[in-house]
Amino acid sequence: MKSIKFNLKKETSKLMMFVCAAIIALNFNACQKDDKSEEPTVTPVDYQAGNIPGLGDADGDLTGTPFTLPAGVELSGDITGAGYQLEYWDLSSNSSPSILRSFVNKDGEVETRTVAPPFRNSEADAPIYYYGSGAGYVDLLIPLRNTLSSQTTVTFPAATILVSKSGECQNGILLKKVTIIIPSKSDYRVCLSFYCGNLHKHSASGSEVYTFAVISNASPILDLCDRLKNKKINIEEFSRTSYEDCSVYLNQIDDLQGMVWSITEHNGLSQYYYDIINSLPNSK
Repeated sequence: MKSIKFNLKKETSKLMMFVCAAIIALNFNACQKDDKSEEPTVTPVDYQAGNIPGLGDADGDLTGTPFTLPAGVELSGDITGAGYQLEYWDLSSNSSPSILRSFVNKDGEVETRTVAPPFRNSEADAPIYYYGSGAGYVDLLIPLRNTLSSQTTVTFPAATILVSKSGECQNGILLKKVTIIIPSKSDYRVCLSFYCGNLHKHSASGSEVYTFAVISNASPILDLCDRLKNKKINIEEFSRTSYEDCSVYLNQIDDLQGMVWSITEHNGLSQYYYDIINSLPNSK
C-alpha cells in the first residue's frame, strides 16, 4: 500500500508539471500573437520610383494599411506641424555645432543655410518627447492621451505616412519604427520627425493640420525602410547632451532625405545611396 501511495503522488506531480508547462506555452504563444498584432502585415505593391500615388508629384491617394492608435490611446488635439526637432538637443551654448542644412523654401526651391540647436534653458510648457528621424521639413507635434489605468505602448511602424489635411504641405514618411510608452492616465506630447514625401510642396507649418494615413505598401519605400531598420537614425537613439551625437545626426539626415526624394521624385536609389546606407552606424 505504501508503494501505491508513493506512485500516485509521483504521477500527480508529473501531471501538474505537464499542466503548468502547457499553460506557460499557451501564454507564450498568446504574447507572440499580441506582439505581431502591433504591426499590421503589409503586402508590397511594385510601384515604380517617381510614380507612387500621393507622393512626389504623382496623382492618386496613398495606398497601404490604415494606421490606427491602439485601444485606450487617443488624440487630445490636432496633429500640427508645430514640432521642432532641434529642441531635442541640450548642449551648452558655446559647444552647439553649426551645420550646413538644405531646406525647401515656400516657393519649392532648395536653399542652404547654417543652423545650430538652440541653447535649452528650461521647458516653457509641458514637456515634449522627441522621436523619429527627419530633415526638418515634417516635424509634427502629436498630442496623445492614454485613458487606461496602465501604461500603454504605441508603435509607429516603419513606412507610416501622415498627410497634410489641406494638401498644400509635404506628407511625412517614417523610415524606422518608433515605439512610445505612455504612462497610465497621462497626456503625452510627441514631436515625431518624418521625411518629406513631396519635394515641391510647402514644409509643415504650425497652422497645418495632419492626419494619420497609412503604413505604405509601396515596395521602393519598404525596401529603403528594411535597409535602415538596424541603423542608428532615430533621434531618440542619440544622446541629447552629446556634441558628437548631434553632429552625426544632423549630418546624416540630409542624405536620408535625398534617399526619400530619389524614390518619390526620381528613379530610385543609386549605388551612391547604398554606400551611404552601409556606412551609417548600427543601432545598439
